[in-house]
Amino acid sequence: MDSGASRGFPFDWYPPAPVLVFPFPPMLAALKHSLPIGDQWLYEPKLDGFRGLLRHGTNGHVQVLSRNLRDLAPSFPELVQAAPSLPAGTLLDGEIVIADESGHADFGALQQRLTVARRAAGQVALRRPAVLLVFDVLELGGVPLTELPLRNRRKRLEDFLPGLHPSLQLMTQTRDHALAQQWLALLPALEGVVAKKSDGHYAPGRRDWVKVKRHRTVDCVVIGLAGDAVNPALVLGLRHADGVLHHFAVTRPMEADAGGPIADLLATARPEQAAIRSRWQHDAVPPWRRVEPTMVCEVRVTNLDLGRWARFPVAFVRWRTDRSVDDCGLEQLSS
Repeated sequence: MDSGASRGFPFDWYPPAPVLVFPFPPMLAALKHSLPIGDQWLYEPKLDGFRGLLRHGTNGHVQVLSRNLRDLAPSFPELVQAAPSLPAGTLLDGEIVIADESGHADFGALQQRLTVARRAAGQVALRRPAVLLVFDVLELGGVPLTELPLRNRRKRLEDFLPGLHPSLQLMTQTRDHALAQQWLALLPALEGVVAKKSDGHYAPGRRDWVKVKRHRTVDCVVIGLAGDAVNPALVLGLRHADGVLHHFAVTRPMEADAGGPIADLLATARPEQAAIRSRWQHDAVPPWRRVEPTMVCEVRVTNLDLGRWARFPVAFVRWRTDRSVDDCGLEQLSS
């Protein structure tokens, strides 16, 4: 069969592979509020990407799998092409990332890849290639490594991975707790930091790693209410460069204090409007009612999509009666 490479599109053709049973699910992290301290801990930045397992089998077959062992190979042909650069019988664990124009991880671009037709994925990959940021090697040259301590597995990675293929990059790692804290405090492009014990074995499916998310707070205008009157959620907006308030996020459900601001908002809310659909065809905002955009609150945000929407419901922090609508600009998200 003629491959896409011979027609000038090196990622255009993805050969169907036989159905293979993957040996185990990936190791996971437990979400915590602070990073553990101690000489046994290693720290890695957590970028906003897809968990990815890349396997070059002893029989030459390639697998690219998600955290849930979903086949991602048709969506990421550049990783399929990179796999043969690995020794046969090698299994890598890492994070699949696509960078935007600023060099930051673009989660929306990853999501779009999943919607691209198989034969179009190669051309998309040429324009904006994905990279597997590798943080672990579970098998190398047919030799299982999961029972080795992490520090030994890391040494194997450092010995063979750098320079092997442009789509395979080594994840940064440090023993310096202070540096890891600086990553959380000063690098807005990070999702968080993951801590792993240097003497730890790879425990499939277990949450023995620790993840701390980078939180930022944002001042937003309340533009509406969603949900019921007992536990409404605030619909929030930010002012964009066009001077218009655009939807940004929804808070988690809140208790309606009879004498507080939410009661006032409920009393003046307009008739219910249809849900706001996201570009991924689910409700970004459930059916909601507009309110006058005069009230400002501070919320805690984790992940962003395209630098303008909160991916998950945000946490209410406090009302900001000292702030006005003019203080609630989109530029807060870039700091």
